[in-house]
Amino acid sequence: MKKLLAFLLAFGFSYGSEAGISRLDPEDIRTILAVALDASPVVNNVELLASKVDISFKIDLVEKSIIQDRIRIFKKKGLKRISFYLSRGKKYIPLIKEIFDRHGIPDELIFLPIIESHFNIKAKSPAGAAGLWQFMPQTARMYGLTINKWIDERYDVEKSTTAAALYLKDLYGIFEDWSLALASYNTGEGVIIRKINKYGGLNFWDIDEYLSRETRNYVPNFLATVAVVRELLEKEHFDYLHSEFDILRVNRPVSLRYIASLIGVPLETLKELNPHLKKGVIPPVEGQFNLYIPKGYKETLKIALEKSPVEKYPAFVEYTVKKGDSLAKIAKKYGTTVSYLKKINDLENTVIVAGSVLKVPSYIKALPDYYDGVIDLTEDVIYTPKGVIYKVKKGDTLSKIAKKFRVSVSALKRWNKIDGFIYPNQRIVIYRKIKHRNIGSSAVVKRNINYLKRKVKKRKPTFRYIHYKVKSGDSLIKIAKKYGVSVQQIKKWNKLNSSIIRVGQKITIIKRVNDG
Repeated sequence: MKKLLAFLLAFGFSYGSEAGISRLDPEDIRTILAVALDASPVVNNVELLASKVDISFKIDLVEKSIIQDRIRIFKKKGLKRISFYLSRGKKYIPLIKEIFDRHGIPDELIFLPIIESHFNIKAKSPAGAAGLWQFMPQTARMYGLTINKWIDERYDVEKSTTAAALYLKDLYGIFEDWSLALASYNTGEGVIIRKINKYGGLNFWDIDEYLSRETRNYVPNFLATVAVVRELLEKEHFDYLHSEFDILRVNRPVSLRYIASLIGVPLETLKELNPHLKKGVIPPVEGQFNLYIPKGYKETLKIALEKSPVEKYPAFVEYTVKKGDSLAKIAKKYGTTVSYLKKINDLENTVIVAGSVLKVPSYIKALPDYYDGVIDLTEDVIYTPKGVIYKVKKGDTLSKIAKKFRVSVSALKRWNKIDGFIYPNQRIVIYRKIKHRNIGSSAVVKRNINYLKRKVKKRKPTFRYIHYKVKSGDSLIKIAKKYGVSVQQIKKWNKLNSSIIRVGQKITIIKRVNDG
């Protein structure tokens, strides 16, 4: 590879000056890559791509009958499905393990995507959770993932896995128990904290009956899945190919279309590898973004992109109207017409208000074949650490905006010092407790884990046994309602196969002393 880089550099600098280098056109770059890839030992030696990933299981599987039952069911009815999901995840597992090792996350949790997303990188739930780790937008932004009209890093394998590792690490820091961390991953740490404080408990099994059916099943389903996966891996000796892709960090606008033309890889292949790029381009904003490419192309493509020519593309940027401004003045300043400004800003007349935000024509620099049409760099909704900044659209009212962001109209008026009407292109600030951002460089919000940890009042549950004698007119439903338990619990405690009871029969009720 060193010889390859020397060849590329020699070819690039053969023009003898910086001005000469800028004349290197895409056809020259394609020629370089064709020669370089033919000579690449990575591309031509498959053995170099092979790597054995050593998985160590650190979480003791709880010997609960519910888990053993599910293991039997999964082996009988779900083995093909689990095998398929595991096979689909093989390409990601080496990268996930590397990231989890770095953050001290147990190896078992590498396989959480089996039940979260079925290892489908493009998975999206009806509720809006997305990616391998099924992050909701707010949690994703909290852990440093960017989501805007150009990119959704929940679909970026490396960045979303890092976010998942940080989130799981925080959850374990709160509860110091992986079963509770898993339950929190599914339903939220707030729910688990409230249940522990209300009912008492040291682990998931102490509070599972008080959780939703989904969360109640989530932890045992995952643990049973891990047990099945363990057997599958032992049979295969877990000898996986290394990641089937390389990751190139890119900080300049470039399209997948241009990259496909450079390295001779089908555009659809690049789109499959980069579902986080919504428009098929590296965003035209400041920041460093991941570009996923087939194995073996990284160094050559890096050099090729550095030597690619730069072109200008028309764009819209934002202009904040100042006191004394008019559309005519703004049009003159940006070399355009009043009618064009009215058109792109959906204005019915030439009246503008100081403080409102207008789109104005500009340009950006990007690599060839970047974008068709005008690049709109404006944002209608901006998420900041302090709240949301919203640009009023035609037809908006304070009531509609308040409902959209779940705040009151009076709060909107107070925050924005609004006495009368609102108008299109006005910026409205919503001071919600939003701990994320969607522009510029994303940052992980440092959470106060010690504060949350102190909120958890762990205590061992204590029980009292009530021996109830069935009276005339009693039913399991009546008895369950009387003592605030479920019919299923009574049947389980008394080993009843049906709901039929008889007068005089003794029924045992197990009541937690610290219930409620």
